[in-house]
Amino acid sequence: MSTRVTLVRDLLDCRNRVLARRGEVLSPAAVAEAAARARPGPGRSLSASVVVDDLREPFGDPVYKYIFREAELQSTLGRLVLAGELPEELHRELALLREQDWARYRHGMVTALVATRMLLAAVGDSRALPDLAAAALLHDLGMRHVKPEPGGAPLSPAEVLEVAGHPILGAFHLASVLGPHPAVDAALGHHWRCGAGYPRLPSPPPRSVAVIGVASAFAALTQPRIFRSAAFDARGATDVLVGDAGAGEADLESVQLLVHVLRGARGAMHEVTFARERPGQGPEENRYTPIARAMARA
Repeated sequence: MSTRVTLVRDLLDCRNRVLARRGEVLSPAAVAEAAARARPGPGRSLSASVVVDDLREPFGDPVYKYIFREAELQSTLGRLVLAGELPEELHRELALLREQDWARYRHGMVTALVATRMLLAAVGDSRALPDLAAAALLHDLGMRHVKPEPGGAPLSPAEVLEVAGHPILGAFHLASVLGPHPAVDAALGHHWRCGAGYPRLPSPPPRSVAVIGVASAFAALTQPRIFRSAAFDARGATDVLVGDAGAGEADLESVQLLVHVLRGARGAMHEVTFARERPGQGPEENRYTPIARAMARA
């Protein structure tokens, strides 16, 4: 599976500033070089971003009621996400994403809230959580550079390649702005899937990225998508992730952690066991194209 992306168009930020030229080859090594060259501007709290107006919306979604249970927990999660600081240009990226692609913007918010809930259960109210929450919020930024966006039909081989490049595109974009930052790791590694995903990396990403990857998958499964007739319910999405973990395609401990918080985060996470029965609900029609498997067959 390729670890390189040859740009078919200029990679532009929200101000149309060129980050990389058409024809350039990007890779994890190029991402690291971009991070080393970057000169990040001053950070501004996400409490002064567009996110502050929308962050509570997922709390009212019934599919997430078991994760965001109490008002006090919701307040804590909101505080941790909004405590993150990002340069002004990434505030603008979030505002543009909100304006142009609400579904992708909401996906970032839900992923940030679910990942922060999981990490809060795992490590407590750590000082690292705001940066990790910001990483989860931005983890899928590379999809903004994918054209065309995946539609309702199965993807063509060319579209599979295009979508498969988005982790490198997003990581390069973020590295150019932030330098070394958890958001770069999250963008590059959220589809790593224990080495069964994409892109291939020289070493496993940080453990926090595995958590963000599982939170992202859970958020994607539980939200409407054009390629399926309905979203999965929380149990159905968990069933999918448990199956992925059993196949070695999702981080087992991160899936255990997700189930742990769905059960109220009571007891020890490592005592979580998975039920044999799969009573969750899923869509009757699902035309999703598994990118990693399609890439492996190419």
